[in-house]
Amino acid sequence: MAAEKNWEGVNGFETTDEVKLTISATAALLTLGLDSPFFFDRVESIIVYPGPIKDRQMTRGFLVSHEEAYYSGLAWQGGPLIFSWPNSLRGSRQPGDGRNVVIHEFIHHIDGLDGEMGGTPIIESEDLRNRWNTVFKRRYHELLSDLDSNRRPLIDDYATTSLAEFFAVAGESFFDSPQRLKENLPDVYDLLKEYFDIDPVEFED
Repeated sequence: MAAEKNWEGVNGFETTDEVKLTISATAALLTLGLDSPFFFDRVESIIVYPGPIKDRQMTRGFLVSHEEAYYSGLAWQGGPLIFSWPNSLRGSRQPGDGRNVVIHEFIHHIDGLDGEMGGTPIIESEDLRNRWNTVFKRRYHELLSDLDSNRRPLIDDYATTSLAEFFAVAGESFFDSPQRLKENLPDVYDLLKEYFDIDPVEFED
């Protein structure tokens, strides 16, 4: 992917081979179990910032406030993927905390391949799609209930933002700290394992 995409640096930032290979190799984790990876064919441009990304407050690609906010990554439907380099590098150097902005934003891209970032990617199997929708919606609403009741959430509470964010946050944990996700949300873990056709617990130290 490093040689196939249009890479752009912002504010004079140079997208060196290290930048391209770090982001590309991290994203490639999502395709390890696939015989014919197609997830990223529609990614045309990857934009990299030298620090936090300053933008207006957005939710799922829609403007919700003209006040500025800071992001570690952004993905818009049909648009480029945007990353903060320090956050991207931290995700590759510090695995195990459940946070990886590159995985997070590439999962948003996968989610949007059906035309909508709604928390359900393209799933050919009707059985898997039905189980996915049932489990993800139930777990999402349980998370909302946990936070309302001041109970400790089983996954990062940023997942309460939307079903799309729930998918992206769960995907981060699946690849970055799989044993924790398997213990806390085993049904979500099993669905992600079936969808990506890989069991990352087998590779976790």
